[in-house]
Amino acid sequence: MSPEVALSVLRELGALIEAPGAEDVSSAPGLPPDADHAFFAHTPLWSYEDPRYAYPYFTAGLPPLFESLPEDPGLEVALRKTRLVVFLGAADTPTLRRCLDAPDVRLLVLETDPARMARLAVAATPVRLARNARLLLGRPEDFRPGFAEAVGAEIFAAGFPVCYALPGFAPRERLLELAEAVEVLFYRHRLYGLSGQANARGLPVRPMTRGMFYDQQRHFYDNAPAFLRLPDLHPLRRAFVGETAVIVAAGPDLPERMEYLRRVRNDAVLIAVNNALRTLVAAGVHPHFVVANDNSLATGRSWEGLPLLRDVALVAHCLTDLGRGVFERAYLFGNCEPEIFGQRAGLRLYGSVLTTALSLARHMGCVRCVLAGAQLCSRDPWRLGYARGSVHEAEVSAARPLTGAWPQLVPVRDMAGETRYTTLNFLDVAHWLREDIRASGVPCVSLTRETILHGPGVGYEPNCAIEPTGRLPRLLARLASDATTPHVDRRLALAMLGGELRRWEAVAGAAPHVLRASGPAFLDAAGRLFECFERDNTSYLAQRFADFDNARFHALTLAEGVTPESREAGLRYYLDYVGRMAAEFVGLLRARIAEIGAMGSPDAVSASGG
Repeated sequence: MSPEVALSVLRELGALIEAPGAEDVSSAPGLPPDADHAFFAHTPLWSYEDPRYAYPYFTAGLPPLFESLPEDPGLEVALRKTRLVVFLGAADTPTLRRCLDAPDVRLLVLETDPARMARLAVAATPVRLARNARLLLGRPEDFRPGFAEAVGAEIFAAGFPVCYALPGFAPRERLLELAEAVEVLFYRHRLYGLSGQANARGLPVRPMTRGMFYDQQRHFYDNAPAFLRLPDLHPLRRAFVGETAVIVAAGPDLPERMEYLRRVRNDAVLIAVNNALRTLVAAGVHPHFVVANDNSLATGRSWEGLPLLRDVALVAHCLTDLGRGVFERAYLFGNCEPEIFGQRAGLRLYGSVLTTALSLARHMGCVRCVLAGAQLCSRDPWRLGYARGSVHEAEVSAARPLTGAWPQLVPVRDMAGETRYTTLNFLDVAHWLREDIRASGVPCVSLTRETILHGPGVGYEPNCAIEPTGRLPRLLARLASDATTPHVDRRLALAMLGGELRRWEAVAGAAPHVLRASGPAFLDAAGRLFECFERDNTSYLAQRFADFDNARFHALTLAEGVTPESREAGLRYYLDYVGRMAAEFVGLLRARIAEIGAMGSPDAVSASGG
């Protein structure tokens, strides 16, 4: 079989993914006959993850989700720890053959030379490779729409990746970049869902129904009146075609950018993330828009102490805090109960509100984005840095020796090549944004080189000039006068909320009733309630209510060998929180139902903000 035919068969079988331009199959030199892939010793990214996420599940006896292997344990030992092997360089070596022979091992082969990939295809045969290998030809930064899509998510079900490199394939610095590109995707697909807000307080993870978590449910009820008043993103679509957007994040150098922001406010669309707003307002700089997509209760802290901001419009996810009393104008994106409140357009978002701000700029038709405070990194190895006056502002940590492991932050290189530190989440966000910016074709300019958001599509100009179009004041005024409101049947909304109220009234009555029992009668009734709440999302909601401690509940109630006395104590602890949570929802729902009822007929619903 010729090299060209072998590659063609791999393409047909879906095992070979190529970046644009990877076509020549005639150039690569051969390898010595005894060449083999060697274990690539390095500190994997998950060394900087909280070790408790290695054993996140309630089921006993499961292998760790990840394990650091900074030194070569031997291939057979490595294959007992994980079933995902990454080969940096394509060659028909003994190590690669051994992995191909193991049907439950998944292989990811990264290669930049078509000739080397073709020789592997001929030697190992396309059909054999296609059984358990995914072959990527090209540099990670060259794949379209992106490296993440080329790799896919399902491959990480095989375990955490271990890397083996072909001798001479690339300098060590490049090997580290390739390993990071794969390891950050393992974090994205296997760890982010555990350490992120949806489950961070739910360890150990047990089977249960998971819908909205507590913060989202509370915001849904609280925001229901606003769903009847506030428009979606439709008025913003292409509202600023041809304009430049200045995206303002809450990085530590934001205070140094205030004079620039004052100077360009009349020439560019200023879009701030929620965490930067207090710092901006304190400096007398009002953005045109502020974006919020974090569904947690912590978002509400962004608005604390702020006055009514008549010249700032909020663009928010429908399940976040809408800053009552701060914004006269607001626009909602995202969906919840769309059959009642209608379908809303969405924005691309991942891991950080910065992603949403950039997506909003493109939605509005902006042709360039200038980044202020979008650093995603810190000089402090132990804590992220944020702008003075922002919600997450903190003192620099005391100096101590680096450990190369959690709780130290991940060492990274900024645009200038200097060592900085970041979280796994922000490193993942930087990778996500690099691909997003390349795919969008909308260029970005950073005002600082102290950022990990760099690469194709991201330039650097410390005092980026903005040529005004002359249209911005008129476009802003036109948008401010738009009185668009959603078409929502208020009766349907009230009926839905009434059903939710009855549900929580029942829970708020049942939990205290059962708590009054004792002994076997209590265990029987509480056990039946618990099983019901595991199926209807109540347990998942309770995990983030107040200071509920899920690990404590498990140890008392569900751990192997617990006594009846311990189980009773655990169920009492659980039902107390469930009862208090239900009572809180009852009070909130009654208030919002009354608010909606006071709006009058649907035609009388005002266009004022939430």
